[in-house]
Parts: sequence; C-alpha cells; structure tokens
Amino acid sequence: MVNWYKEYLASLKTLETEELIDLVVFRPLGFLVVKGVKKTTITPNQLTIAALIAGIAAGFAFAQGGREAFITGSLLYFLFNVLDCSDGQLARLKHNGTPAGRIIDGAADYIAGIAVFLGIGFGYMEHFENPMIWWVILIGATISNILHSMVTDNERLRYMKHAYSRKDAFAEELEEFRRELTRLNQTPGSSWFERTIILIYLKYMQLARKIEKPAQALPELLDKETYRQTFRKLIKAWTFLGPTTHITIVVIASWFMRPDIAAWIILLPMNLYWLIIFLFQQNKLKRFSQTTISTY
Repeated sequence: MVNWYKEYLASLKTLETEELIDLVVFRPLGFLVVKGVKKTTITPNQLTIAALIAGIAAGFAFAQGGREAFITGSLLYFLFNVLDCSDGQLARLKHNGTPAGRIIDGAADYIAGIAVFLGIGFGYMEHFENPMIWWVILIGATISNILHSMVTDNERLRYMKHAYSRKDAFAEELEEFRRELTRLNQTPGSSWFERTIILIYLKYMQLARKIEKPAQALPELLDKETYRQTFRKLIKAWTFLGPTTHITIVVIASWFMRPDIAAWIILLPMNLYWLIIFLFQQNKLKRFSQTTISTY
C-alpha cells in the first residue's frame, strides 16, 4: 500500500494546483486504470482516444433526450474525466509522454466538451417553450466554463512561477515544441501525423502569444517560501473554477435530468465566485508586492 501511495503521488501534478474533486475522486480512479494498464503496451495516447470516445458517446447519449439517455450520458461523461486524468498519470509514471500527446489530450478535451454541449442542448431543449432561451443560457454557461478554465490555468502558471521559480511556462512550452518539431524533421521515418499536429499547434501558440495578456508581474526578488505560504490557499480556491468542477456539476445535474440547473450554477454563482476571488487576490497581490519592495 505504501508503494501504491508513492506511485499515486508521483502520478500527480503539484498538489496545491490540483482540483480537490480530482484528488479525492477522479485521480484515484484514474490511478486504478493506470495500475491496470501500466505493464501492458497501452500508451497515454490510446487512453486519450478512449477518453475522447467516451466524451463523444456522452454527447450522443444526451442528444437522445429522456431520463435514461441523460443517466447514460452522465455515466459516460464521468468515465471521460476518469480516462482524461489517467492518460497524464500514465505518462508521468512511465515517462513516455510526448509533446504531440499533450496536444492531442488538449484537443480531445475540447472535442468532448463540444459534443456534450451540443448533446445537452438538443436533448433538453424540448423542456423550454422557446428553445432559443435554453440555447442562450447554455451558450452563456459554456463561455463562462471556457473563461473559468483559462483564468485558472493562468493563476496556476503565476503560482508555479513565483512559488517554484518556474520561468515563463508559455515560452518554455513554445521552445519545447519547436525543438520536438526540429527533431522529428531530422529523424527519418518519423510520424507525419505528429509533425503536422505540432506544426499546427505552434502556429496556434504563436497567435495566442500575440494576443495573450501575461499574468501580473511581481518583483523578481521574492521569498519563495513566503509566497507559497501566502498564496497556497488562494490557488486552491482558484482550482474550484477548473474543468473538473464544471464536469462534476454537469454530471450530477444531468443525472437528475436538470442540466438547466448546472447551466445556471455555472452562469451565476460561479461567475460571482470568480469576481470575489479575483478582487481578493488583486488586493493580496498588491499588499504582497508592496511588502516585498519595501523589504528589498
């Protein structure tokens, strides 16, 4: 059991930045999947494809409408997130992850999310006299979901930079993919699929870099441990806006045939929560920055 626990910890990212629901539900289940396939030839990319299939199947089930279809969709969407956790865990334990694999993983998340969004939209619109109202609510919740994931990722990067002396993660990843593309181009018989995926992603990253607003800068002379102690609870608060929280809300609400409740929760309380922790963090960053400057 001790070895299992050590392996489980090794399969995780930084604990402070993991979503709580992931840590207590999806990561442990994902780890069981990893233990079952670790000694086989199954790769992280194959788990990603399995997750994608589950996500698309969930969307198809939701689109059928009716209670049984929504229960099936909920179970499949739950399975999607378990498998989506397991591919990264397997890659970290076997050290066989690839840059192309990370791109495919991210793309699978978006494709599955779109499938579920469309499935729930079509499967539940008969419950509204005016379906347009339902689509407006659902689109608003979906946009909120995307924004929540983006700001959560941004806060994770900020925390890792200042608490663990990580450099610009975006620039690091951009350079890593450039090196990988060069390596593949120079390797006879390398996968054209991987080369194409990485090339497209590089173009996307370069475009995103032009329009991205970087996280608020802080002085370079920081006491890392003080920063970690000061902000570790706050970064955990940010993780409740992460994708797993949204998936869990959708799964539970859809199980009871009320995806409209999930949409309203994401649209109203979660956006209010976002505003509150944003204002709280801005105040805390300002005070921390001023204290740091006065110290040096």
